[in-house]
Amino acid sequence: MKTYHPASVFLHWLIFLLFVVALAAIEFRGEVPKGMPLRNTLKTVHMMAGQFVLLFLLFRVAARWRFGVPEDIAGPRWQIRSAQVVHLLLYAVMLALPVTGILFTQAGDKDVMFFGMAWPRFIAPNPDLKDTLEGVHELLGNAVYFLVGLHVAGALWHHFVRRDHIFQRMKFR
Repeated sequence: MKTYHPASVFLHWLIFLLFVVALAAIEFRGEVPKGMPLRNTLKTVHMMAGQFVLLFLLFRVAARWRFGVPEDIAGPRWQIRSAQVVHLLLYAVMLALPVTGILFTQAGDKDVMFFGMAWPRFIAPNPDLKDTLEGVHELLGNAVYFLVGLHVAGALWHHFVRRDHIFQRMKFR
């Protein structure tokens, strides 16, 4: 197989767009004065996008398991390993960000809503744990920029320097 299955391609770009929405909403929220209704709206958009990332990640993992992935592109072993590590870390962050967001919200004694339904409580209210989980959540949010940057830099290097048509693997047919 030389390309990803169309389901994997669709889920790749959908999750990317959801991350853009989540990150843009929370960054823009910081610019909106407290007490403004837009601030709460942006928080809701951020949380919904994050929950959709978690939902579609499950489908993405299932698609990866069901349809597989293309063979590694030829190259030095360290480059292949580096790409595999970055992919693994991206998957870990796609899981850890929504989970820590849900947990720190619940630790702050607030319900996490998804289309009017509250998630079950996974942890009891705990202000200290809330602060810790919120810090981890923010750290992971910042790590996304770095990991996506590495991912994009690698893809651009393959495309423009190696000229091995790597973009063909993740485009819509």
